[in-house]
Amino acid sequence: MSTQPAPATNAFANAPSHLKLSTFSNAKSGIAYFILILFNLLPYVVIVPVSVQLFVNSVVCLYIGSYRSVSLAVDKDSFVKHLAKKAEGERMTSKDAYLFPVYGSAVLFGLYALFKFVPKEYLNMLLGVYFTFLGFFCLTQIIDSLLETVIPKSSEIVFKKQLNIKIPLYSTVIDLEFSKGQVFAAIIAIFPTVMYYCSKHWLLNNLFGIAFSISGIQNLVLPSFKVGFILLWGLFFYDIFWVYGTDVMVTVAKSVDAPIKLFFPINMFAEEVKFSMLGLGDIVIPGVFVAMCLRYDVDKIIRKIFVEKVKPVLATPYFNWCFIGYSLAIIVTFQVMIWFNHAQPALLYLVPGCTFSVLIQSLIKGEYKEIFTYEEEEQVKLQEQAILGKEATEKGSPEKEKAKTQ
Repeated sequence: MSTQPAPATNAFANAPSHLKLSTFSNAKSGIAYFILILFNLLPYVVIVPVSVQLFVNSVVCLYIGSYRSVSLAVDKDSFVKHLAKKAEGERMTSKDAYLFPVYGSAVLFGLYALFKFVPKEYLNMLLGVYFTFLGFFCLTQIIDSLLETVIPKSSEIVFKKQLNIKIPLYSTVIDLEFSKGQVFAAIIAIFPTVMYYCSKHWLLNNLFGIAFSISGIQNLVLPSFKVGFILLWGLFFYDIFWVYGTDVMVTVAKSVDAPIKLFFPINMFAEEVKFSMLGLGDIVIPGVFVAMCLRYDVDKIIRKIFVEKVKPVLATPYFNWCFIGYSLAIIVTFQVMIWFNHAQPALLYLVPGCTFSVLIQSLIKGEYKEIFTYEEEEQVKLQEQAILGKEATEKGSPEKEKAKTQ
């Protein structure tokens, strides 16, 4: 059944009045951030089981990252921002998904070899500088978004300049633009950044690890379920091989002194504090798939509002099922690790948990074919035509403008 785009002037007639840009993404996140802070500080007060710490940190990071990757817009200006937000993410193609385990294996084995032949302290110094610098930007991004939610005027631009870079065989133009919130967020983020680099304290490690996880889920965009399934099942076999088949994964994870994993203290009151850990890949990789499920649910809502001109049901069934699938799988992962007293390839359980839950939901709703033909870019174009009308084709959307520059 095909639908004709409605005139732009009437595009918002059926939009629910209580939906505002970003509130769908940020309103519930305040409680989630509080839970993260609470469960990272609580081990100093009482003994918190590692399984509880691992579960709470992983699912809350996944929840926040997923909701930060979407927004609902109910007027023309906010829809343009909505498109711009979609254009910011790094989109993965089928080829990227097929090759991701290959690239990951090369990097992993390369690090393993370096740790065998290069003094660990020198290698960790370089990795520490890189990841600390990267963590600073991720933390700044999160603080800026929180400031914008609380203080809308913080989005006002205070610095704007265009840099023309010309060197032999290469030239480019860089647009520098900073808002009040970004400047203030950067000032705030400097303090934990310096403290982490100097102390490498586990709490600060978790702060940056959480920032990496949330930013990764938010910014790495899977354009379709097909690409998502290819990526997850490719990494399913990658994780099994490097954990069960070799000592490479465990050796690298224990050797790298950088915020690429979360630490969970077993007992902070013991003479020698020991930690359990969870790699960020076990949050980010399934997380980008869960986030895509949420964007799919939101795209269906937007389509009903702007294209089909009907009042939508504000439900997120695919996200709910996938989120529950991940939650159950992370519990199973930890229990199996306890039973066998051995490091586990978490994706062995997380990938089936996420993908099978989506397949089951699609079969229940009779949307199996729709799931595998869904392309986020096509939905954006349809919404763009319905909402912006001719203006979209004449001036170009943020998605199109980004494509031109690549």
